[in-house]
Amino acid sequence: MAEKINHGRSKMVSSYGGVGSVIDTPDASIIIETFDNWGYHNYDDQEKHKHIILDDRLVFRLRTRFPNLKYLMSIPIEKDGKVQPQANYFPKWFYCPHCDRFMHINDWKKHWDSGKGEFDLQCFDPKCKGQHLEQVRFVMTCENGHIQDLPWEYWNNREQIVENIELPLNETENIEDDDIEDNNEQESQSKIRLIYKKCCPEQELYYSVSNENTDLSGIHIKCKNCGKSETLKGIFGFSQNCGGRKYWLGLKNGQYQGEPCNKRAKVKIKTSNSIYYANTLSSLWIPEKQILDLSAELRTEIDGIVNDQDFEQKDLEKFARRKGIAIEIINQYLDNTDTAYIPEIVYRQAEYNYFLNKQQPEDQVIKFSQINVSGKLNGFEKLVKINRLKKITVQTSFTRNEPIDADSILIDPESGNYQYMVKPQSVSKNSFETHLLPAIENYGEGILFVLDEQKLKEWGKNDIITERVKNIQTHAEDSDWQFHKIEAENLSARKILIHTLSHLLIREFEYVCGYPMSSLQERLYVSENMNGFLISAYDGTDGYLGGLAKLCNNLENLQAIITNAIQRAKECSLDPICYESEGQGVAMLNLAACHSCTLIPDTSCELSNLFLDRRLLIDDEFGYFI
Repeated sequence: MAEKINHGRSKMVSSYGGVGSVIDTPDASIIIETFDNWGYHNYDDQEKHKHIILDDRLVFRLRTRFPNLKYLMSIPIEKDGKVQPQANYFPKWFYCPHCDRFMHINDWKKHWDSGKGEFDLQCFDPKCKGQHLEQVRFVMTCENGHIQDLPWEYWNNREQIVENIELPLNETENIEDDDIEDNNEQESQSKIRLIYKKCCPEQELYYSVSNENTDLSGIHIKCKNCGKSETLKGIFGFSQNCGGRKYWLGLKNGQYQGEPCNKRAKVKIKTSNSIYYANTLSSLWIPEKQILDLSAELRTEIDGIVNDQDFEQKDLEKFARRKGIAIEIINQYLDNTDTAYIPEIVYRQAEYNYFLNKQQPEDQVIKFSQINVSGKLNGFEKLVKINRLKKITVQTSFTRNEPIDADSILIDPESGNYQYMVKPQSVSKNSFETHLLPAIENYGEGILFVLDEQKLKEWGKNDIITERVKNIQTHAEDSDWQFHKIEAENLSARKILIHTLSHLLIREFEYVCGYPMSSLQERLYVSENMNGFLISAYDGTDGYLGGLAKLCNNLENLQAIITNAIQRAKECSLDPICYESEGQGVAMLNLAACHSCTLIPDTSCELSNLFLDRRLLIDDEFGYFI
């Protein structure tokens, strides 16, 4: 199955291909399995150290939630290597578009096992001439992060149907299927009630799609043996007790794994954004809190000594003398007690302070220089030209139905500090006790923009600005998502301004620095003590071209680029509707900001293209740049 996973390494720790995600391939949809199944155990100590990503600052932070964490392991590159991402087909139900036969993948395989052998997702009926099978589009997810198929073998056997308003098809929001829990036979709270018994002993299901009727009532599940048939009308109103399926853990003793679950599973389209949200944390490498004297190779040697059954402290002391390393450094590496919870804003403050106040390290892992632009760039106080930047991104877990904020990723859902209904699922079969986490390490370049603190304070005193922020916060309170409420709690005019400015410059840089918008990323530094943002590009996107950092070489040209970005923001094709908007986009969390003027690719934005308002920059009465 590894050969079917063709997306880049960066997507393996993202919402577009991380552990537990459902992705489309040319053959069929697959679910990415836990990284424990990828083969990292095949590495011996001599090989393992080559794939360890070193960022002690990030590891110390992650130990808040992963107390046994030792290594961040790089996503594999070679397709034929010892380590390869694994997956299994999901959804598990397939139908033949030619003959309409509809079966679980295990039943399709049985026909092939008794026929010509290897199953290749083709119909076994000779009349279908090798017709490629297709999967159903519908899955079920619950708040605890589980995912499962609908009980298709029972779909055409209903006791009662309650009419409901049909939702549109583009609604965005292996324990075997025979093992349906007995409690699902209890009266369902859904609008469709199933009996949870097959329609007849010799059931033979067919999945037929009408050419004339294109809505859900045109799709029929019919038994050829008894003739009982039902459409998919009302499918989005169906729910059932969750079976706790965890297909991403792969097979164990021939069965897909799961756990007890007391939540209701609801129907989603398999391509809906809401079926998967990767919980990732990223870190810019800085020398602070790094155990710089210990290479990855030395770390694996130390762990090998400590894990030996006959280990004694004197073994470490001998090793330290032989390698010329202070024993204190080894003890620092082995000390797992430094697990204080670090909020995202505090973690970023360390990066912000370092780039603004320190000199680049001698080893030149990163290369940067500060530029004082006060009085030279309107509205800005400083720039940091970063010629070489290292970013590490790690996926810790994922949720379904709703994302969670960065600070909640490292909070135990069982604690009183966790505020969400959705529960994160770990990317490891060892759950949060894992020793490893998958990560990617990218080198790139960027510019850190720092706005004029004094001007920001004066600008923020305008009452109209305060009212616009409150408007967005009110919309967030009305949202169904806790994520929106939490993100809006500490929302400020400064954050909306800086976030919107970041978007406008990313859109403008596409024309001048050689990178498309999708290859540029923002990183916001906003608090009472921070008023900046980083725009960066990395290898693994569209290269590491040098064209971004070079923009700092000529401040007059850079000022012209910024001026052009501000001017473009005054001319949206959807004005005056966009300009005068009191709420638009998801949950109405944007004001004067839309796809035509402000939004950027989701992969470039940290806040899901929310909390934007270009009027804060350009309005004649209260704009920052007026």
